[in-house]
Amino acid sequence: MTRTDLITTAIRAREGYAAAATLRDPHLTPEGVRARQRNEVAAIRATLRAAAPVIPAAPDRGPVLDALRPKTADDHATMGREREKVRALVYAGQDPSQGFEREPGQRLQDVIAHADRTRLAAILDDLEVMPHLLAHEDRDRLLAAYSDLIWDRLCQVDPAALAVQEQERATAEPAAWAAVLGDLAATGDTTPESLALLHRADPDAYRLLVDGDRVHITVPGSQAGIPLMLEDLERATV
Repeated sequence: MTRTDLITTAIRAREGYAAAATLRDPHLTPEGVRARQRNEVAAIRATLRAAAPVIPAAPDRGPVLDALRPKTADDHATMGREREKVRALVYAGQDPSQGFEREPGQRLQDVIAHADRTRLAAILDDLEVMPHLLAHEDRDRLLAAYSDLIWDRLCQVDPAALAVQEQERATAEPAAWAAVLGDLAATGDTTPESLALLHRADPDAYRLLVDGDRVHITVPGSQAGIPLMLEDLERATV
């Protein structure tokens, strides 16, 4: 399916949910209304699941990162010198008695932004024991953020990393759409998580989807009615 097809499928699903949630028919009993809603929801979900793209296998960063590890005595010596330089840059002017709880020199992200492959390897090897990170209360989040920065910079200076990044981009869009359509099928709505995936993979598609999805708001009562309808249908089948 094209981007347009996927956006159209998602928007029509929301329109269908809205129509089902606001269904009123004086000729039907409450059980009859529920039965029609159930059939319409089942059809919407079948369409969404059929439209969800197959997610290609994600590429493995492991071999690229493993190649950064030192293998010879010279490699270890070079990496050791780079670690010393990085720490000198990051902790310049820091009094060791203060525990290295801050970065008074260059910010680590700035050092990463200008690092070559050798320096990136040293930073990655040293990252989890850098003093200011050992002392930080939000250490895990910072480690993940710095690791992402290192990878992004590595993709600029290492052809092997760039090749993996291009493969990741090729898998990001179908994975995002699979998440968006999967959420719609399961809950009748997108989630912040699936929308964030789509925004990262294809900002234009994200904008078109969000703008187009506003149409369901024009159906009075549908915004709250969709989750209530789905909950009611689920209770009725238990």
